[in-house]
Amino acid sequence: MHKLTAKRQVTIPQSVCNKLGLEPGDFIQVFERDGIAHLVKISSDDLAGSISPNNRAGAPTTTQNIKSALKNKAANKFRGEA
Repeated sequence: MHKLTAKRQVTIPQSVCNKLGLEPGDFIQVFERDGIAHLVKISSDDLAGSISPNNRAGAPTTTQNIKSALKNKAANKFRGEA
């Protein structure tokens, strides 16, 4: 059992890191589905080309757009589509 800190942080057990191939500095996406928290490793290869600097109207991409793209990428990877 792990305790969530005041900053909402938790230590990922070494055995889980080993199974997922997680290393310090890796990017992960955490999302909730059906009351279960899922942790998905996102590699720089997965992110390449997934976020354009401008949206279709030519306006700069917002932080929300980036978060949405990352979440979609993680969900697709979780479903085995990526």
